[in-house]
Parts: sequence; structure tokens; C-alpha cells
Amino acid sequence: MNKASMLIDRVMLDLQKHASPDEEAIVKYTKANALHLQIVDGIEYTEAELEEVLRHIKSQFVYRMEIGALFESEDYKPWLEQRQGDIEWYYWERYRKHLLTTKSFPPKVVRSLDEITDKILDRLEDPAKEGGWARRGLVVGHVQSGKTANYAGVVCKAADAGYQVIIVLAGLLNSLRNQTQERLDTDFMGYCTRLKDHVGASRFDKSRTPIYFTTSVEDFKKQTANSFGMKLDAVNEPVLFVLKKNKSTLENLHKWLLEHNRHNLRDKSMLLIDDEADHASINTNKDDKSPTAINRAIRDLLSIFDKSSFVGYTATPFANIFIDPDSEDEMKNGDLYKDLFPRDFILSLDPPDNYVGPHRIFRSEGDLDCIREIDDNEDVLHIKHKIDFTPEILPDSLHRAIECFFIAKAVRLLRGQHGKHHSMMVNASRFTRVQDELKGLILERVKALRSAIGNYASLPTEEAIRNEEIRHLHQTWELEFEDSGFSWEDIQGALKDSIDPARVISVNSASQDVLDYSSTDYPDGRTVIAVGGLGLSRGLTLEGLLVSYFLRNSVMYDTLMQMGRWFGYRDGYADLCRIFMTGQAESWYSHIAEATEELREDFRAMEKLKLTPVDFGLRVRSHPTALIVTARNKMRKGIQVPHKISLDGRLIETTALASNEEIIEENIKLTDSFITSMQGDGDITYERTPIGHLWSGVNLDQLASYIENFNNHPESFYTFYPKPLIEQLNSLQSEYPHGYVLLRTLAPKPDDGKLPFGNGLTGTGAYRSEKMAQLEKTFVSFKKKARMGESIDETAGLPAEEIEAIKNANKGKTINPRLYREAPGKKPLLIIHPLRVEGIEKDFVVGYGLSFPGSADSRRPQKLVEYIVNIPYWKNAYGDTLDEEEENSL
Repeated sequence: MNKASMLIDRVMLDLQKHASPDEEAIVKYTKANALHLQIVDGIEYTEAELEEVLRHIKSQFVYRMEIGALFESEDYKPWLEQRQGDIEWYYWERYRKHLLTTKSFPPKVVRSLDEITDKILDRLEDPAKEGGWARRGLVVGHVQSGKTANYAGVVCKAADAGYQVIIVLAGLLNSLRNQTQERLDTDFMGYCTRLKDHVGASRFDKSRTPIYFTTSVEDFKKQTANSFGMKLDAVNEPVLFVLKKNKSTLENLHKWLLEHNRHNLRDKSMLLIDDEADHASINTNKDDKSPTAINRAIRDLLSIFDKSSFVGYTATPFANIFIDPDSEDEMKNGDLYKDLFPRDFILSLDPPDNYVGPHRIFRSEGDLDCIREIDDNEDVLHIKHKIDFTPEILPDSLHRAIECFFIAKAVRLLRGQHGKHHSMMVNASRFTRVQDELKGLILERVKALRSAIGNYASLPTEEAIRNEEIRHLHQTWELEFEDSGFSWEDIQGALKDSIDPARVISVNSASQDVLDYSSTDYPDGRTVIAVGGLGLSRGLTLEGLLVSYFLRNSVMYDTLMQMGRWFGYRDGYADLCRIFMTGQAESWYSHIAEATEELREDFRAMEKLKLTPVDFGLRVRSHPTALIVTARNKMRKGIQVPHKISLDGRLIETTALASNEEIIEENIKLTDSFITSMQGDGDITYERTPIGHLWSGVNLDQLASYIENFNNHPESFYTFYPKPLIEQLNSLQSEYPHGYVLLRTLAPKPDDGKLPFGNGLTGTGAYRSEKMAQLEKTFVSFKKKARMGESIDETAGLPAEEIEAIKNANKGKTINPRLYREAPGKKPLLIIHPLRVEGIEKDFVVGYGLSFPGSADSRRPQKLVEYIVNIPYWKNAYGDTLDEEEENSL
């Protein structure tokens, strides 16, 4: 443990009883403990070191974490409060202290974690309850947001409460299973199963240790378990198994348990935690008589215990919610559901406010400028390549990314962040052979930089930058880190310490390299560039991740989000992080960030309606984002897949527009004809508003006709397949015989030109520069902002008094456009966007949005429209892109 960590440890323990200590108290305890360490241990701190410690400790009392949204079954009966005083919270108490000190968790976050894990434990069953019982739940977190810390807390409390057998399923890869075992060794067991020594939480008490049958280097093996020569009824401490989600491993454990504990298993209480519960655990077979192998193996494990609780953890819960069949009766009673569907509770976690997630990186209001576009790869490193592809050189953008990594680490060292891990991720191929080739090229680059830094970095700047490598580093610093708080002379002086310990490794099933961050092996932190594919895509944590180089093209929500290893906690260095990706990938993440936030808003709204998990499952299925995330397995079989969704209270927009000149012209002509027809209709009213040209009294059939004839690009998520939009308009006709059309333009100016739509209309559309729009071969998509318009667009047609009432009710707050859709005077609104896009010769590219009236928060959606998705649709929309996790690892 380094000097700073030792001091932070002592101060955080002293301050743990303070909810919000003031600055005077923090300074007082810090100086007192620094003096103690100097007198007793001879450790002295410079003023700069004390300042860094104070900055870190102060920051810990700023962050907080909300509880999140919770849905529970109608038969939930609390039990924990009654037993609270009788339970000795041995494992939880030492874990709590471990979080506050070694892990440096903010105190408010630890208090929230305490409350949340109590809620989860209370919704599992009391392990002391007589008779048979089974509880099934799901915890939905965020990618890299601390799910492991959460379920480690649940494991500790479950052990304290009396659960005797604890099984943790930890992903499909050995690397992830080993990492999870190491975490539980440290956080729960307090004992390193590899080194056979006490670690982590045991520093606070080592009088008790759980029994383990797996280690951080070995999964469960019957032969090893037999060598222990013990049965479960012979132990007094909880028994822990950390397993790879592998059919043979699960079956071997099942057989061993039956062979060695045939008669007493029925009396044991078992907790099974399924990490990445949407991955491989779900039965994707249509016929329940032959479920998928891992799903069946999990069910078999659960079935041999009369007392069992199952909790799935995932950041991408779509597969868990969208299991076939569709009917409510099957969700409650069908065989497909009765074992793994989270019928007893679903908890949607909110992350702490220091979490760096999609909202800070990809949404329009994000505060982190960390995306750097890759636009130079096609000649040397294609996104789509075959297994026999051999990269010969690295793209310049990857050279730049590597330089950013070592400069960013140098800044961290200058900020006093010593003894920390520093990582870079390169995810540019799904083929292990190609990954190894890239590893070799990156290693050559690192060696060249290390040699140049060793030979020239100690020279005066003017001499040093005569060297080509040092000059490149200097140029990268000027472009990326000049405002980081340190001069180039400072950076140059820290580069040797930055690059000397760096290692390049490959993370895949064929590699002998190990992504290990254990404090025993790397007490001063580790510096690593990890090259991989699937091995870097799910569950695995890259500690201190500074730079990501991402060159992939999956279109699945869950796969893309799981590949985002850059999400997480970056206290003290978030401004230094860089993510290199293509403009298309950025637009995908932007859209997913918007769609996911909308889904989480639904979670919060539905909690207020007291939904049960069954209600929740049905409700979420009706969300428009269901389309792209659910047909994955079924579309492989070539069958038509119906998706019922609700569009009430939704805004559906084109997210990608065709860049082909002929299609652009066809859409302009369609829009011209449509607007001209409205101008000639005496029953339609026109007015010029500050946000554009507005027509009221438009028949919904006319809106539907425009949607049907518009040429959408397949990359545009919902609007490419217009049938559900037209169905929704048709279903609204009895309630809303007429709607509105807004031709969205900027505020009128004297020099406005004539628009190519209608007769004599003037104005201009919004401008999209190359920084805001990504021009691909056949389409243009929008960066950082999936939406084409603004929330004010949806006020078009609303009575002025209703707009004013919404503004008054939300003074000082950003108005959620959903409020406009819920207003009494709201009617269907078609918004036409004439956009001026840099790089496209035509004056305008036309897109549209459809804003539907109603509430998206009803307990059960009344109006559902249906997508029919089949192979031709998927091939047309997404080409041959397949989800990597469903292909063979090559």
C-alpha cells in the first residue's frame, strides 16, 4: 500500500461516522494522522502529497447514490427487520470498513449500498424459514457501475443471515471468472485462494473464513472437491463456489452435490447469483422441452435445493424481460418462466453521481469531451475483415491513442496519483489471431517510444523534440493535454516513469497473458495495454482505464453497451480519458444513450404505479426500444417475429438519412407535394411561428401517406419500417381526427431564402457541420445527439396557456418533452426537418419526427402496434452483422 493510501485509510476510518464532515474536520483528521504516521512509522508527507490526499478525501464526501426503482410481487412479506437484531453482521461489517478504506468508496455511497443490499436481502427469503421456498429476482445496474460491489455486499449479508451455500456464476471466460473470484476473495472471504493468505476485508477481523471449492486460478473440479473429503453438513461457515458459466462445470457441480450430500441438501438454503444474467443464462429455444444447455444446468442446480434464492445481475436486461412467450399467463405460470423469470422483484439501480456513463459521454448535454474520431483505418485495418487478415501497420489514429495513454498517465503521476493502475484497451477485431498480430505491432510501437524516451526525455526540450518520437508526443500533448495543468517540461520529465512499467497483452482464450490487477502481484499498480475482442466485451474490468481504441460494428444494444469498458469511475482523471471510435459507432452510442435513458424514465414512472415484475415485463416489452434488442436469436431461424410496442406519448424520429442524391431529391419532391397540398386545402389552417411553418387541421391519413412514401435509410431505427407508425396514426383517428404539421426552420430573418417546399415559403433549416454529422457511404448520422430536433419543437400546436402552465410548474428545471405530449391539448404532430449537412451538395436533406399524444407511463398500455421482423428485414437493415457473442470464438 502506498503512502497516500495509508493516510487516506486512517482518515476515512476516523470520518466514517460523519455524514458530511466540514473542511475543517477533514483537514484536522488528515494532519493528525499524518503526524501519527511520521512519529510511529517514520513516514513523511510533502505539502503536495498532503494536498492530493485532502483533495481525494474531500471528494469522497460529495458523491452520493440514490436507491433506484423497485418492483416486487404482491406476495412479498418483509422478514429482515424482525431478525435484524439477532444477526451478527460479521462479514458485512468488515466489508463495509474495507469499502471505506482500501476501496475508497464515498461514505454516502456506502450508506446507500447498505440500504440497497438490505432491500435485496429482504426480498429474498429468510434462510431460517422452515419448509420449501424459491425466490427469483433481477438487479439492473449500469455497465461498469459497481454491480460486483453490490452483489459482494449481498453475499456478505446472506452469509451473515444464514445462507449456507452461495454460488456465483461469473461469465463465460476464465479471465472473468478468475477476476470475480479474486474480488470475492478480497471482499467476502478475506482470504486469497491463490496465495493461501489473508487479504482485503480480513484486516479488520480474520477469526472466520468461508469454505471454498474454487480458487482464483481454478474453477470447480470434482477431483479437487473430492480431495477435501467433506460434506456440506460438516461445515459451520458458508460455502462459496465461483463458477464459469459453462455447461460441463455446472453439471459437474450438480453431480458432486448429489453424490456427496444426497440426503441433507434439502435442508440447506442456497443463494445463486448470476452475473451477466442476460448472457447465456436465458433459454432462447422456442420449445421448453429442450432448453439451452446452460439454462437447463442452472435450473438443475436450483432444483436440488428446497430452499433457494436466485438473483440475476445485468446492465442490459433486455433478454431477461423479453423471453418468449408473450402471454401474461405464461409469464406467471409457464415452465419457461417459473425458474428464472424475476417474478419476485426487479431492482433498477441508480449509479453514484461520480459514475461516468453514457449520459456524460454520448448525450447532447454530456460534459466530457473525450471522443476522438477514427477516420483513417480503412486502408490498413478494416472494421470488417476475415480471420486470415494480417495487419501490417497501425493506423495513425492508433499511434495517437498510444501516445495519449502515456501522456495521460504522466499527468496522473504529476497529480500525485501514484500506486494506481493505468490501462488502455484496443478492441479492433473479433479474431484472436488478428488480435495477436495487433499486439505485436503495438509492442513494437511501445518499444520505440520507450527507447526514445529513455534516450532523449532527460534532455532540454529543444534538444529532445528533435527526436521524431518525442516530437510526436509533444504534438499530441499540444492537441490533447495542454490544459491539463502541467507544462510540456513537466510531462517530458514524467514520461520515463509513465512508460517503463508498461506491458502489452492480449486478452483472449488462446492467450497465455493474464489481465491481473491483484495488489499482491502489483502493489504499486500496473500499466497495461490490453488487446482483445470478446474477452474485453463483457464483465471484465480494466482498472484505471485511460484510453480506449474501439473499432467494431455490432448493432445490438446490449453488445454495444457491454463493449463500453470505458464506463465506470474516473475520479481525478475523467478529463484525461480518451475514446477513439468511428463516427458511426458514436452515433449508435448516442442513440442508445437516449433510448436507455427513456427506458429508465419508464422504470421510475412505473415504480410509482406499484407494478409487479409481471406488469413490468409486459410494460417494458411495449417500449419501442424492444425492436432491435429482442429478435436476435429468433431471426437466425428465419421465422417472422412479432413485436408489439406502444407509441403513446413517444417521439419517433429518423436517426440516419440517406446521402444518395437521388433519394434526397425524391424526399424533397415528396415534401414539396405534401406541403403544397396542405396550402391548397381550405380546411387546413396555416401560421408562421418562431420555430417554423405550422399547419393545423391536417387529416391523419395525410400524415400516414407522407410516412409511407418517405424513403428512409435502413440505419434509421424505427422509421425504416413505417407500418407501426401508420398503425398508430390509424388507431388515433377516432380520438384525433386532425393533427399538426411543423416545417421546422430557424427563427425568421430578413435574408431568409426560399425553401424548396410549397409555394413561396422562406426560411432555412438547422446546420449540421462535420463535427455534428457523420457522413458514411450511403447515409448521414448525427453525433453526440441522436435526436434531430429540440424539445421546443413539440410545443407546436399546443395552446399557449398549456405551454405556460408546464413552464411554471418546472421553473428552473429542464422541461422533459414528455410533459408536452401528456398535455390535454396535444394532438399528433409531424415535424419535418430540412437540414443543411456539410459534405452533401444538395441544399437540404429532409428528415422527420412523429410526436404522439398520451402518456408513456400507463400501467398496461392500451394501444399496441406490431412490428413483423424477419430475415429479409434484418439483412436489409443490418447487412451481415452478427452478434459476436453468438458466434464461435475463432
